[in-house]
Amino acid sequence: MKSFLWIFLSFLPSISLCADHASNVVSRTRVSRPQGSSVCPGYEPNDPFSLNVRYDRGPRFNECMNLFDYRPAHLLSPQEAKPYAEKAKLPAPKEGEIWVANVWHRGKFWVVKIPEWAVEDVMLQIERFDPNVPILDSINKRRWFAAHAQVRFKLKTGKEAIFIPQKTDDESETLQLSNLVFSSEAVRPKGEAFGPVKGNRDHYGLAKRLVSLEEVIDVSLKKLKHQLAQYPIKMMGPEEKWDEKRQAYLLSGLTRADHDWKSYREGKPVFYNTKQRNCLSDAIDIFDEVTDYSSLTQAEESIPETSPRQLVPALAKRGLLTRQKHPTLNTEFG
Repeated sequence: MKSFLWIFLSFLPSISLCADHASNVVSRTRVSRPQGSSVCPGYEPNDPFSLNVRYDRGPRFNECMNLFDYRPAHLLSPQEAKPYAEKAKLPAPKEGEIWVANVWHRGKFWVVKIPEWAVEDVMLQIERFDPNVPILDSINKRRWFAAHAQVRFKLKTGKEAIFIPQKTDDESETLQLSNLVFSSEAVRPKGEAFGPVKGNRDHYGLAKRLVSLEEVIDVSLKKLKHQLAQYPIKMMGPEEKWDEKRQAYLLSGLTRADHDWKSYREGKPVFYNTKQRNCLSDAIDIFDEVTDYSSLTQAEESIPETSPRQLVPALAKRGLLTRQKHPTLNTEFG
């Protein structure tokens, strides 16, 4: 028991249990659709952006990855987006719009159209919770190692995102929603609890997801009873460029997710890493890839923030925190 505790405590400064919600640039060439015994459970033949991937290394080598409901978002080309525009009776895709697939809402995936300069507000959300193991809960109250981080994008009135059913045989109605959340999460078999040590040993894939805010409310607030703090992100530079900067943050996350989706599609899964690549580091990377910081050295920027306690100080050091106090998501939505 003592040795277990020593091993576990040695991980605490860099552990984030991002998975309780649970990038390489590759070729655009598509592989053939899987057939017969090569098809993994959950693969959707009527979904053009479904993934059929097996572990290519680690202790689960050649096992199917659970990519049925946890998938990286995929940015669509105009050619890929055109059938969905026609399906929704919308104008053909045009420059400046964002079309993205694999957006999770109401138990299924949607293709979403986001208008140009649509983002009104950007917030970092931090979801704090206990691991539900008495000794770890006690440690967490003192040292705070268990949390999930994600980035919320609130869209302007009149520039809401249009949700179009993704499966080719799904003719249900389109929806309009005004909030999207970028969330990096560990992909693991259904029902398997997250283990931070396993997270360093190629047990889990990584999915940079885009989900609706309603999904976050249903799972995190209503089901899990967690608290979500929200930190509005300060826009730097001239005010006339703020719309461009906000949209660039959204595109930063989606571009990185798309790199991962293409890698999965080529049979090269992307792996979660508890200490180096998780929800916390991926959330901060969205801002780092867009913003030139005068207050941060290149060496400081390159260090991944993988502990919950690092996040707010990291935002402050980057000059991204506003003086505005924002209610928790729980308070905002009652």
